[in-house]
Amino acid sequence: MKIVADENIPLLDYYFSPLGQLILKPGREIVRNDLLDADILLVRSVTSVNQALLEDTSVKFVGSTTTGSDHIDTVWLNQAGISWSIAEGCNSVAVVEYVLSVIALLQKIGILPDRALRAGIIGVGRIGNAVAVKLKELGFSVVLCDPFRMTKEKDFSGVLLEDFAELDFITLHTPLTYEGTYPTYHLIEKNFLQRQKKSCVLLNTSRGSVIDFSALKQYGKDLIWCLDVWENEPYIDMDVLQQAVIATPHIAGYSVQSKYRGIEMIYDAAIQQGVIPDRNIPRAQYPFTNLSCSAVALSDWRDVMLAVFNPLVTTVEMKKTLTENSNQFDKLRKELPLRHELEFVKK
Repeated sequence: MKIVADENIPLLDYYFSPLGQLILKPGREIVRNDLLDADILLVRSVTSVNQALLEDTSVKFVGSTTTGSDHIDTVWLNQAGISWSIAEGCNSVAVVEYVLSVIALLQKIGILPDRALRAGIIGVGRIGNAVAVKLKELGFSVVLCDPFRMTKEKDFSGVLLEDFAELDFITLHTPLTYEGTYPTYHLIEKNFLQRQKKSCVLLNTSRGSVIDFSALKQYGKDLIWCLDVWENEPYIDMDVLQQAVIATPHIAGYSVQSKYRGIEMIYDAAIQQGVIPDRNIPRAQYPFTNLSCSAVALSDWRDVMLAVFNPLVTTVEMKKTLTENSNQFDKLRKELPLRHELEFVKK
């Protein structure tokens, strides 16, 4: 068996190398020629998996260790008889904690007031719903927008996107879609931006192109931009980068534990779909870390969140690095200091 995989996926040796030949490459550099005689392709979101990549290859299974599927042409894979799976939900905890870290920072530096705030969540799936729960626990008044759930669930209490206004904080958790009843490509555009009040925080941890960056620069100047995802990654708009208060290189879901979960879920999916045999190996143990001594005594939740992960540190590094060399986006992602979820932080 031949397995071609993105070299940045952890635990590949543990889960997949005993099954055959394991070929590792940077995700953006995986090409059709690598896959002509391959059986399995393992990717992250940076690899576009489609007919051009896989036609007339021997690939039988595609696994993505990320929660989204917009980089995979699932329709063509199904037509071609190629099994596939994504690690849906593997990074939910990490994204929720990233959102809380952003709020903690913005309140500590005085951009968000330390009082009851009105928040809007666009996209209320697994992650958006978890964010809503946490924000309500913090005393936020939460407004939800998810037209799919509004259509299907009579008990879902939500509003239309056109009614999103007078908010202190907006966070995006939608997939990137181009077709269908409610496409999300450039969902955040001129009219939406013009409706928002001055100094509203706009946070995007979903996909870059959910926001029209051209419109953002023209009509969103009075908003507070907090961006983890960018149009045209890895070649991002440097003007948007410089104006963003928080700027991180697509790492909201990047916890050590989310990466472990991702590969574990894909390994299990390959077994369930009959692609590989079940070797009954124990699951890799999730690592723990220790909180620094100075943070142990902190009682404010914001100080604890920022002791675990401070998005301002990453913002400063990203702006400095990309100003000097705009081609370093992927390098920033790869070399991000290890970040652990709160459950795995020992006090």
